[in-house]
Amino acid sequence: MNKLIASVFIAMVPLISQAQDGIRPLAPGCEKRYVLSFQDDAPGFFVDKNNNKNGTAYELLLEIVRRLGCKSTEQITPYLKNKENFQRNKSDIYALSTQDKEMDKVADFVEMYSFPRSLVVSKKDSNDKDTVATLLKNPKIIFGNVTGGFLFIQPQERLELEAKHRLREFTGPTSVFNALLEGRIQATFSSPAFTYYFITREKKMDQFRAIPDPQGGLYHAGFYLARKRLTEAERGKIREIIHEIRADGTLLKIAAKYVNPEDLVYYKPIGSF
Repeated sequence: MNKLIASVFIAMVPLISQAQDGIRPLAPGCEKRYVLSFQDDAPGFFVDKNNNKNGTAYELLLEIVRRLGCKSTEQITPYLKNKENFQRNKSDIYALSTQDKEMDKVADFVEMYSFPRSLVVSKKDSNDKDTVATLLKNPKIIFGNVTGGFLFIQPQERLELEAKHRLREFTGPTSVFNALLEGRIQATFSSPAFTYYFITREKKMDQFRAIPDPQGGLYHAGFYLARKRLTEAERGKIREIIHEIRADGTLLKIAAKYVNPEDLVYYKPIGSF
């Protein structure tokens, strides 16, 4: 009987080990459970048809915690709730985000990569001679944006579009791009990851123009680290890991799943371009 019990236990050891792999920290002695905050919208986070979690923010946040050797809790909410929770000190790390003056009051921003914006506009409502400037002045072009966010639109542009009733706001990027695909708006500002996820992978880019905007400057994406919830030493360690992820090619490997090949230059290791 004892031999039978021993045999069953030995057979179960690999299964027990596999079940624990997902929660066991890499380094012993880490008692911290980090609360990770990200928006419940693609391409930062989404659940695929096989019920697997994916997304740039999701993968990068998990990679940070993996390298810390600690456990984590995921806080996945709509954009405005996500931002409010972070400002009320309910999470430790928030990603991915462009820099925000309100967030700067409660957290440190750590950049991971920069990218230029483009203007995605319906072909049937524009022509190949159009520029960002002409489309911003065209009264027939209605723009889409995330409520309470900028989604790569500049403050002055937003004010002017609102004054002319040419800006429609939505709860998240998915709603913005759905409205664009359905013709309820004609244009939105975008990034490489947004354009790929919502337009290219749906094989609908032939219906739109992605107009580069060299005058729009670079947008900086990265992580916010809470000041009250994290010590200076913890923020310093996370900052180092963020830089490592960019420098060792991990960012490029993750980004390759979510952007067009020609846009991968923005995610390459530092010093490689």
